[in-house]
Formats: sequence, structure tokens, C-alpha cells
Amino acid sequence: MKQSVQITNLFYVGDLLMKKTISLLIITFLIMSAGVKAEEPDYISQIQPGKWLKNIQVPITYEGETSSARIQIFFPKNYVKGKYHRTVIALHQYGERESDWETNTSIESLANRYNIVIVCPYMNKSLCETAFYPETSYRWSIIPGGRYIGETLISFLNEKFSLAKKSHGTGIMGVTAGARGALLVAAAYNDKFSAAAGISGYYDQSTMPTSRMVESVYGSYKKNQQRWENEDNVLKLAEKLKGVSVYIYHGEKNDAFNPIQSKLMAIRLKQLEKKDSDYSITYKEGKTGGYGWLYWKGQAEPVMEFMNEKLK
Repeated sequence: MKQSVQITNLFYVGDLLMKKTISLLIITFLIMSAGVKAEEPDYISQIQPGKWLKNIQVPITYEGETSSARIQIFFPKNYVKGKYHRTVIALHQYGERESDWETNTSIESLANRYNIVIVCPYMNKSLCETAFYPETSYRWSIIPGGRYIGETLISFLNEKFSLAKKSHGTGIMGVTAGARGALLVAAAYNDKFSAAAGISGYYDQSTMPTSRMVESVYGSYKKNQQRWENEDNVLKLAEKLKGVSVYIYHGEKNDAFNPIQSKLMAIRLKQLEKKDSDYSITYKEGKTGGYGWLYWKGQAEPVMEFMNEKLK
């Protein structure tokens, strides 16, 4: 009986020692883990000239919140690590994906021709707004899309890839909502871009008071008329595009956004250009063009030719 008790005690002591050992190991692991940051991906080593580098995660931190957004980058065949390269940020249409330009255009061959790096960020349903509002029903990320591009994305490209470091070598372009976003971001951050291009875009949201897309960001027009007319209104921000060469295209048969949007934007910039040579506008109109990549893809070449001419 005495021997049985001793054996039981031994098992008990052994069990306690085992539990303490496991606890110590767990505590040690947690302490060590707390002092070690997660290793960041080495994107530079993954670059292959003439190919896309995809699923790059851009960390976003704002007011204590953290998030991330993915981008993909095309490095032209003559890309050389460490050398200066001109860069163009290409925005997709509302609600689409960063692969839009890759899937629907010949952007790779054009990037190769002009030796320009193409950066395609995923923007989902962002309108490249510069602020969030209480009425905003769709919250793209923890900071507004326009500020994400002008501040977070540009800094990330600078730091990780040595891209977009010089404004005279950085451009931005987009289709539809992305066209509006391209000019809006260029106006808000005209010290970081020297060229901007918009294809089939809209530039004065106050003329679209029933648009659910615009309402999801700025609240209803009826309750927020001043906001619609004055905030992020690219037409009214035209003067801030000083020093930025602008290209605007619109098809006459565009059913989504009235061509008058692009015409009025071009007219305003032309007025400014006549008074000050620091403004520059190239306006083109498609006689048969409509809405969709079937028509927009034909603009990839003239837009990239424009970027090649304007970016230094």
C-alpha cells in the first residue's frame, strides 16, 4: 500500500513538472515572439524584367488601425534594378480589380516599348475621395482612396522599389471612376505627379445627383449639396493641376457618363493654359467610342505615348 502511494506521488510530481516545463516553454516562446517582427517579403528579389510581380501587399496604418491593399507591378523587359525608371499608376474602373489593365489592354508591350513601370493598385469601390464622411456607406479602407495613393502608395513605391521618387517621372491614369480619380489625385498631390490621363471619366459629380455610386461616398445630394458641388469636384479643382500635363479622352456614344463631362474639363484647362503655360491639356474625342474595354483598350497606346512624351 505504501509503495502504491509513493508511485502515485511520483506520477503526480512528474505531471506537475511536465506542466511547468510546458508553461515555461510557452512563456519563453511568447517573450521571444514579442521581440521579433514578422519578416517582410523580399519583393526586389522576385522582380523579373518583362513580367508582372503580383499580390504585393501595401501596409496601411492610420489612427491606430492597420490594414493592407494589394497591387501588381509590371517591370519592362529593359528594367534594371537600382536604375531610375519612369512610373505610371493605372487605376481600374469602379468595383473592378487591379488586373483590369493587364487583362484588357496591351499595356505590357507598351510598357516595354517606352520602358515605363506600370503600377496597378486594387481600389475596389473607392472613388479616390480625399476624406470619409458620416454618410459614407462604403468604406474602402482605413484611409480614403485618394490619400492612400498620394501618401501611402507613393511612399511604399519609394521605399520598396525606388519608384515614383521624382514627380517629373511619375504619372497616373484611369478609366471611368479611375479617370476621375487620376485627375483628382494629381490635383491633390501635384507635387508628386507631372502627367495624368482620364478615359471616359466624370469630373463634376454635382451633375449626377441620382448616382448611387457617388452617393455611397458623399451621402445624398439632397442633404449634402455643398459637399457634392465643392469637395473633390475635379472641375472646380482644375487650377490645382498646374504643372501637370493632362490627357482626356471620351467617346461620343458613352452611355454611362455624358461626354460633356470631359468636354467641360478640357475647356476649363484650355482656359487656364491660355493664361499660363504651366497648364497643359490634350483632349481627344472618339466619334464611335462607347463604354467598356472594347473601346477603352484602343486608348492604351495614345495614353502611353502621351506618358512617354511628358514623363522625363
